[in-house]
Amino acid sequence: MKNQPFEIGVSFTCPNCQQKIEVEFNDEPLSVVCCAQCDKSFTVMRPTIAEEILIDWENEALFQKIRAEKTQTNNSSLLALIIRVIELLTWRDKGDGQVEAIREMRGWLIENEDKAPPLTELIQMDVNHRSNRRNLE
Repeated sequence: MKNQPFEIGVSFTCPNCQQKIEVEFNDEPLSVVCCAQCDKSFTVMRPTIAEEILIDWENEALFQKIRAEKTQTNNSSLLALIIRVIELLTWRDKGDGQVEAIREMRGWLIENEDKAPPLTELIQMDVNHRSNRRNLE
């Protein structure tokens, strides 16, 4: 399918004098024409044809596919993090699972900051709140 504009011919009858008026469109979206018989002017818009509409639909479908793939990747990454944090929190041998879970969460947030800004803001607020509490004590 080509993305180049192509010629479209439009014809209609002048409502005043019944003269046939023809307009050729290349890539311009509209044209102003005058009736050769009565000099009445008309603004005619270039019609959208099925091929142009199909190109728009294909572009939209591609955009939605990319968006869905990105969302799926983000969800998979977040799910992997949740599983890893649960594993770390259930450690029984070392006893430092909570500390490791927090490190893992912070590392993931640093790597995925653009994908999870609300989580990043929450953790940052919590860190600020805790440091302010320590300063007051």
